[in-house]
Amino acid sequence: GGVPPDFSFGELPPDWDRLMPFLEGAMERVPASMDAGIRNFFCGPESFTPDLAPVVGEAPEVRNYFVAAGLNSVGIITGGGLGRLLAHWIVEGRPDADVTGINIDRFHPYQCNPEYRKTRVVETLGMVYRRHYPTRVPLSARDCKRSPFHEHLARERAYFTDVSGWESPAWYAPEGREPVVEKLSWGRQNWFPYWEAEHHACRNAVIAMDMTFMGKFLVQGRDAGRVLDHISANSVNGPSEMITYTQWLNERGLLEADVTVTKLNDEEFIVVVTDTMHRHVETWIRRNTPEDAHVIVTDVTSGYGQLNIQGPRSRELLQSLTTADLSNEAFPFRTSRQIDIGYALLQCNRITYVGELGYELNIPAEQAVHVYERVVEAGRDF
Repeated sequence: GGVPPDFSFGELPPDWDRLMPFLEGAMERVPASMDAGIRNFFCGPESFTPDLAPVVGEAPEVRNYFVAAGLNSVGIITGGGLGRLLAHWIVEGRPDADVTGINIDRFHPYQCNPEYRKTRVVETLGMVYRRHYPTRVPLSARDCKRSPFHEHLARERAYFTDVSGWESPAWYAPEGREPVVEKLSWGRQNWFPYWEAEHHACRNAVIAMDMTFMGKFLVQGRDAGRVLDHISANSVNGPSEMITYTQWLNERGLLEADVTVTKLNDEEFIVVVTDTMHRHVETWIRRNTPEDAHVIVTDVTSGYGQLNIQGPRSRELLQSLTTADLSNEAFPFRTSRQIDIGYALLQCNRITYVGELGYELNIPAEQAVHVYERVVEAGRDF
C-alpha cells in the first residue's frame, strides 16, 4: 500500500542467511573490520527513479528550490560530486557540468502519478545490476501516451519504443513477421534488415514518419518576436511564414536548447524542440521573458499530430493531395504555410533532418488520422 508517511529512516529486518556470506567475505578482505564493531547494521528501503538516474537541479515550477534526490542506492558514492555541482549551481546561477541526463526538468508531471511510479520503479530497481543494452526499452507503465496515428501504425506491425513516455515506432516488421526483438545485443539484431529497408525508402523514395512526440510551444503576444529574438542565438523575428533553426545559449555562451522557431505572423510563433528537452525549453523561455513583456507561452504538443513526409519524392506525393503550390519557387526551404489535404487544414513546414527533400505536417489532432489515411493511400503510388 506504499511507504508510511512517518517512515523516513525506518528499518526492515535483515535477511541474515542471505547477507552473511557477503559480509564474511568483506570482513576477510578487511580484517580490521572484525575488531571494529558494528553499532548499527542498517537495512531499509531506498528511493528509485523511473529512469534510474538522479533527480537534480532547480525545480521548473519554483525559483531557487533545488533538489538532489532519487540517488538509486548510490547516494554515498555520488553525494560528494552532486553536492559540489549543486553548490556551484546555487552560487553561480548555473551548473558547471552537463546535467541533461539528471536534470529534474526531464520528467513530466504525469510521471508523479502514484500508479505510474509504483509500476515503473519495480522495473528500474531490477535493472540496477543488469546489462543496459542500448536498444532496451522499458516494459512497464507503457501505452499511456499515444499519438493519433497509433492504431494505424500498430496495424502496420510497428515495434514501439518509449520516447519520453510516448509510444513511438522504432521500426516496422514486414508482412508475415511479428514486431518482436528476438534477442537484445550490442550487435546487429533481427530487426536490422527492416530498419535498413526504411533508410533506403527514405533515401530513394518517400516515407511517412510519426514525430508527434516533438515538443511544440505557441508563443504569442505583442513582444513575442522581440523576446524570442533575444533568447535565440540566431535571428528569428524575420519574415512571416519562415522557419529558423537556432540554439538557445546561457550567459556563458553554452548550449541550453536546440530548437526551430517558426514565425507565423508578427504576434504568433511556434517553438519546436526534441522530447528530452520539452520542459527545459518551457522553463527557459518563461524565466528569460521580462515581467513587463506581453508574451503568452502555451504548450500545444498534445493538440497536433506530427507526420513527417521525407524523401526525394515527398513533394510529388504531397502535391497530389493539395491545391497549394509546393514548387521550389512558391514553397522554398524553411517555409511554413497552411495547406489543405482532404478535408483538413494543416501547417506544412518544408524542413528536414534526413537531407532534402522533406516536409513536416502539423495536423490538428482531430483531423490527424484523416490526413494520415489520405497520405498513405496516395503514397502507395510513390
